[in-house]
Amino acid sequence: RREILAPFNYFPLPYELTVEDRQRVRDVYKRQAASPAAGNPMSDEEVWIEIARVYKTSRAKLPIFDEFIQNNQHMLERCIVFVETQESGDEVLEIIHKYRSDFHTYFSGEESETLKRFARGELECLITCHRVSEGIDIRSLNSVILFSSARARLETIQRMGRCLRTDPDNPGKVSNIVDFIRQSEDEGEQNADEERAEWLTGLSKVRAGGEGK
Repeated sequence: RREILAPFNYFPLPYELTVEDRQRVRDVYKRQAASPAAGNPMSDEEVWIEIARVYKTSRAKLPIFDEFIQNNQHMLERCIVFVETQESGDEVLEIIHKYRSDFHTYFSGEESETLKRFARGELECLITCHRVSEGIDIRSLNSVILFSSARARLETIQRMGRCLRTDPDNPGKVSNIVDFIRQSEDEGEQNADEERAEWLTGLSKVRAGGEGK
């Protein structure tokens, strides 16, 4: 409302786990059940981390993303895509390549020159699975696509914040946040994705001058 940050539009894309995803979840619970006998019992936190990784890398998101981008190709301009692993990033890359060629991956161990090229505007889209350096100021960034979102809000805020910076060259800037929301199987009970969607939907309504709630 004080125009410190750019307003944003929020696009929550619902998805459901695939048969393969469900089997991966069952496998996690099987390993947990067998772990005490092996002398290395899995903690609840370890189980949650592994299940969360199944959600973050679900291939169910890919066709949904493809259809969305086909109808919203402008969202790949000045865009960062956050993925969980390099393998899942390669799958996303194949989809993006159908619509534009001026993109690059930025995974662990890659040269920072890729990030500098993106900041200079030589690349339009960046696919990454780690935190983008705070030392790079990319005010022209318009869109963030979240294939991978942590349960903790801090990481989501940090990733969104990359494109919510105001741009003096674009005073009317409105950013875009694209998110994937796993549909809850328990009626009447929200999962972490649905809670995040409700939170970000509310924030997306805030506009300069006190509009929105």
